[in-house]
Amino acid sequence: MRFDNRHLAALAAAAAFVGLAGCRSGAPGSASSDSPAASATARSDSVLLRTDKTQYKAGEKVTLTFENRSTASYAFNPCMRSLEREDGETWKPLPDEGRMCTMEAWILAPRGTRTGATELPATIAAGRYRVVVRMTVEGTGSTPASAITAVSDPITVS
Repeated sequence: MRFDNRHLAALAAAAAFVGLAGCRSGAPGSASSDSPAASATARSDSVLLRTDKTQYKAGEKVTLTFENRSTASYAFNPCMRSLEREDGETWKPLPDEGRMCTMEAWILAPRGTRTGATELPATIAAGRYRVVVRMTVEGTGSTPASAITAVSDPITVS
């Protein structure tokens, strides 16, 4: 396969987006992590993340609603969500090996709402979980993108 500047630019943009697609733990809307062992991240009340239900079964589809309460735009991909399982007073990331997502960036406009779907792993154990989506603040191009995490309220998997 031959690469020209357009291919290289597209690959660089995709790699940058993948690098920003990680997540950190934290309570919804909090500015700090749940435990000293957890990594801190920029948190914001500017984006609310809601699920369509509070109780699910393994493998079930989850509809995510993102509500932007700010004047900034955010880029995200609902497929690239992560799940965290409640473990005592902490939240631990759930491994999701083999999960594949298309490389696309959805834009959440200022004061806008977007809905996207994801699904729970078919082998997920019963327990309390939350959905975490990392989002990048859309800038002017000359400013490095900063990130926030949108975290849902807990859901129950039975």
